[in-house]
Amino acid sequence: MLDFLLGSDFLSAVIAFVLVLIPAILIHEIGHFAAAKAIGVAVLEFGIGIPPRMIRLFKRGETEYTLNWLPLGGFVLPLGEDFVRPVDAETVERDRSRVEVADEIARRKLKSLPEASPRQRIFFMAAGAIMNFLMAFVLFALVALIGIPQVVGSSVEIVHVNPDSPLAAAGLQSGDFVLRLNDGYFESNQDFFNKLYAQNEQPVTLLVHRESEEEPIEIIFTPQLESDAPVTNSYVRVAGVVEDSPAGRAGLLPGDLIMAINGEPFANTDELKARTTANAGQSMTLTIQRDDVMLEKTLVPRETFPEGQGAMGIAIWTAFGDMDLGLVYQEGVGQEVVVNQSLGESLQYGVERIGFIVNAIARIPSQIINQEISAEEARPIGIVAISQVGASALRQSVEQDTPILILNYIAMINVALGLTNLLPLPALDGGRIVFVLLEIVRGRPIAPEREGLVHLIGFALLLSLFFVITVNDLVNPITNLLP
Repeated sequence: MLDFLLGSDFLSAVIAFVLVLIPAILIHEIGHFAAAKAIGVAVLEFGIGIPPRMIRLFKRGETEYTLNWLPLGGFVLPLGEDFVRPVDAETVERDRSRVEVADEIARRKLKSLPEASPRQRIFFMAAGAIMNFLMAFVLFALVALIGIPQVVGSSVEIVHVNPDSPLAAAGLQSGDFVLRLNDGYFESNQDFFNKLYAQNEQPVTLLVHRESEEEPIEIIFTPQLESDAPVTNSYVRVAGVVEDSPAGRAGLLPGDLIMAINGEPFANTDELKARTTANAGQSMTLTIQRDDVMLEKTLVPRETFPEGQGAMGIAIWTAFGDMDLGLVYQEGVGQEVVVNQSLGESLQYGVERIGFIVNAIARIPSQIINQEISAEEARPIGIVAISQVGASALRQSVEQDTPILILNYIAMINVALGLTNLLPLPALDGGRIVFVLLEIVRGRPIAPEREGLVHLIGFALLLSLFFVITVNDLVNPITNLLP
């Protein structure tokens, strides 16, 4: 059933919204609620969702528990505040004297938020973020207990197999990934071939991943090698082709091996680029190998071209060839295994991950200035983009049959939400803390109507920013930037 629902981008984003954002916001408000109770401040309402109100669920003590129409987390309404600002003394007394709460507030000697000490108010305002950090810590620790992926070795991507080679006879095919040699991992391609040559004239077993097979397969063969160590040649492999480019119009395809230019071999990617530049604006013939067939493609490299495309319009990788084995190959992806952590290691992992995310967020401005990342990559995102990325994480968790991807993402969003709320901006918890700090410095509070006006203006600006970010998330989905 979950697989079916996740098949729809919209439904999967809705499910991710429910799993990621709503709990994070509710946890934040529970932090404020618990802090208010701890410092003796009356809480008039704890709302699930944002007004308008749907129904009152129940009442306990002085607090009404309500369900509201907008499913965007929740809110806490302490005595002495509305949704974003402190209220004046007259409003506090009016709320205090409400018949249904007056007796309870008087009996328990509860106070309004403005009547709490500055330290108590700072604690109340920071408690939401603290709860988000605690939730992230618990989730990261849980992820570590379940198991953290750790790289245990590399793999060899087989670009081409000589059809007359012993490896081809044993069943190795182009596109295979060699994962293990004699049930052992290897650190790199060089390490793999060194170990393979050390087994010359002895039967070896290769564990191979093949796209068409659900499970890895075993290939057994006996190398008959003339050399004591690998002797390799380098090739240039086409990794991608821009559709409307010289290479695209000439018919080059990803996976092609470029063997020669105008009939002359070349040594490496740097020489390919140099000779392409030298032939810019002139007809040039490429000799390519596609599977077991040699082809010639003629094109004219561009003298000017769009940024990032190059004169021919191709992306290239370096591949290597081993003549003794009849292979062309390149470095494959790293192999990972999930390693369960002890309780102590898991707790340490939780702390380290929170520190890592906070540091990464703090470094974004300097990275933009230094052009290490683009402004588009560092753009602020809203609930739409968060839900889109959450949907991707959820789908991957289901496909890989592991909860750690979605749990990691939920934890990361909790850290980001907590950190964002502590920013010293009006209407946010951090902005309200700034006013308390100013009160401590001045020795008296700022007039509620003045503070309230600042927060209302800040709230309006935040709503405007929220609208702009949401529109941008819809027009330019953040998923377009994902690898």
